Amino acid sequence: MRLLHVTDLHFHTPWFDWLAMEAPRFEACCFSGDFLDFLPTAPVSLREQSRWMRSWLKAFPGRMYACTGNHDWWMPQEYVTDNDARGGWLRKAASANVRVDGTSEIFQGHRFICCPWLGVPVVTGPEPAVVLVHSPPLGTPLSSDLGQEVGDPEVAAAVLKLPEGSLVLSGHTHNPKRWCHQLGPAWCFNPGVDFHAQEPNHVVIDTTARTVEFHGWGSVQRVLLSVNKR
Repeated sequence: MRLLHVTDLHFHTPWFDWLAMEAPRFEACCFSGDFLDFLPTAPVSLREQSRWMRSWLKAFPGRMYACTGNHDWWMPQEYVTDNDARGGWLRKAASANVRVDGTSEIFQGHRFICCPWLGVPVVTGPEPAVVLVHSPPLGTPLSSDLGQEVGDPEVAAAVLKLPEGSLVLSGHTHNPKRWCHQLGPAWCFNPGVDFHAQEPNHVVIDTTARTVEFHGWGSVQRVLLSVNKR
């Protein structure tokens, strides 16, 4: 199985065009949060961004697993019904080929788990897992952003309980010290973000060949998925 992992595209629409073009080459694309951008420099409001994203996801030409990040959430106003708040807009985009927050299903021998922002992966079977979670595990090279630690301790603890051969796909840290790290039974990945690049940083995983390629910051790097014995 070939997987394409991207993260933190922050409503940079040319990168979404690229992702749609690449999707047919993979069994699944994995998006680990921050579709949207809540910064003041964003071209349109979060609600307008979410409407555009739902339309884009409806037309997506492949299989996608996705989870929300902190930029994909806003809190509802008091006494106002808002089904798009707290990542609700992404849950509305769920379909037969777009799997979102709350997903736990087996696909090609792996259990895919999509964790919402602030969520923690729960192991529900013996199969190797592919976990999508926005915050990387605390205390790893994936979670240190220019010296500032932004990882999640609960995610780190959960990763140690995953079945052997699991994969953890995260983001949030735009400038991680490293893009890959082996933590207990799992390999963890965070491609980071290069806002100056024509195509997004991304990771290509081949679970059959047990190889992983990182494309980003003008380079290509490769690792083999070795097993870390407990």
